[in-house]
Amino acid sequence: MKKTLIRNILTSFLVLIVCLCGFYKFMTYDRNYTWTKEFDDEIKSVAKSFGFYVIKTDRISVDNKKLPTERAIKIRIQKFLSQINLMNYDQEFGQNSLLITDNTNELLNCKGWCLGDHLIGIEIEYKNIHKDTLKNLKDNFEKQFDNYKIIWTHLTDK
Repeated sequence: MKKTLIRNILTSFLVLIVCLCGFYKFMTYDRNYTWTKEFDDEIKSVAKSFGFYVIKTDRISVDNKKLPTERAIKIRIQKFLSQINLMNYDQEFGQNSLLITDNTNELLNCKGWCLGDHLIGIEIEYKNIHKDTLKNLKDNFEKQFDNYKIIWTHLTDK
């Protein structure tokens, strides 16, 4: 009876340690973020080679942000840990850069979701871009932001 109790306690303790290590790994393994202040420069460097230029940059609300599922879960966990004072949670904000070409029908709308000094997610909306150009843009953006799963959204005329 006593050996079984000790074995159960040790097993529970080991499972707890493994779970905590797994949780720590899940929350910290992708810490290769781009700095928020570099986001616009990185966008411009890719877009310039395709004839796009920035016509407007501004801050936007993060209420309707689109993030990969894993990153969204991590953000929710970080917010919760912050509420119970176990983790600091920086200011969350969005950055938006609107790009066009000489053909004003072509449009790229690059949204960066930022947490403090770090870019945590990217969504790029596009409209009226030839499929070959779009493929090359996607390849180049994904090389430039190789630590991110970029969400690509096709805009349609309303």
